Amino acid sequence: MGEGDQSNRQGRQPSVAPRPRGYYTIRIAAVLFFLSAIVELVFVTTPVPWFGALRTGAPLYLYHLSFAAVFLAMGAGLWTATRWGYRMVFAGTAIYALDRVRYLLDRPGRAAEILYQLRNFPEFTEALDMNVLLNMSAVMTATFVLCWLGFAGYIYARREYFRE
Repeated sequence: MGEGDQSNRQGRQPSVAPRPRGYYTIRIAAVLFFLSAIVELVFVTTPVPWFGALRTGAPLYLYHLSFAAVFLAMGAGLWTATRWGYRMVFAGTAIYALDRVRYLLDRPGRAAEILYQLRNFPEFTEALDMNVLLNMSAVMTATFVLCWLGFAGYIYARREYFRE
């Protein structure tokens, strides 16, 4: 019998504090936000649908760098479990949701993006009408936004995890 077993029998608590509920979920989310920031940096030159077309250049580099900063801040806030991190999740969710609304409203830009992404696969654009592809894109984007909102709701439910 180990010494730890004996101390528990005598009514003493173990020296390791139990992890709060959601600890590992929040830690994994933090790591995924860090990875998202890295992906934004790696693909900083990727064209972005903006005002009816795919755009590149310095303003869109700033777009990718801004999202990298938001993801990095969200990841750091979740990892450190501080009150500012808790608030950063909601700020980042709002920024992401507003950007996705902008994306959904830019139908010509989304069409240009789809054609660019499928440029090496003409059988897809021949087999499927562009309206079908745009509708699939809209449903997928709306689903992503709902998932983000669901995550923000989860963080709200676990707000006791975040300290001052």
